[in-house]
Amino acid sequence: MSYLVAKDIYKSFESLEVLKGIDLEVDQGEFVTLLGASGCGKTTLLRIIAGLEYADKGSVLLDGNNITGLAPEKRQIGMFFQNYALFEHMTVEENIAYSLKLQKLPKDEIVQRVNDMLKTVKLEGENKRMPDMLSGGQRQRVALARSIIATPKVLLLDEPLGALDAALKKRMQEELKDLQHTLGITFIYITHDQDEALVMSDRIALMENGIIKEIGKPNEIKDKIRL
Repeated sequence: MSYLVAKDIYKSFESLEVLKGIDLEVDQGEFVTLLGASGCGKTTLLRIIAGLEYADKGSVLLDGNNITGLAPEKRQIGMFFQNYALFEHMTVEENIAYSLKLQKLPKDEIVQRVNDMLKTVKLEGENKRMPDMLSGGQRQRVALARSIIATPKVLLLDEPLGALDAALKKRMQEELKDLQHTLGITFIYITHDQDEALVMSDRIALMENGIIKEIGKPNEIKDKIRL
């Protein structure tokens, strides 16, 4: 069985059917991108996997366990949003350490893990700075570090590069892919940018009107992308 399975997922909001029987399987350590235009249902699917929304029908399994009814904090799934959602009143290290403090881990362990994460995301020496003192790329690294420091089994990324300029976006594409390989975390990534999807993904799921129309490796699917 695949590491993450979303099976026969349906979701409606009032009379609008947003997801119409989605089936998605993702292997451990894989980088899968949900590619589609705005309104196709990709963010709703991500939120159902995260537990932020519940499907009207269907199930979500992770590592062989049915997590369909679990609360978000019980799923071992991280979420990385486009707006980063940093705590502006906290320093870089306080933002990154937030989830570890909620787990009530020993202070020495938290300090060590935060320092290791700062090195991983190339933010050594920035630990005492406030978010408003950081560049866009640095803010993104802080948000990413906060998402992965609790070692989630899967990281969900909702258009994380959408607000960046072209040069920074290209650099962050490379850094995200390198980091994913280094950590071995399963990534499910949302974008409407086909070039981004083709560069970064192990496989691409093309979504349209609440269904997955095609799924395959970038070289298998590039000629079928029509956004």
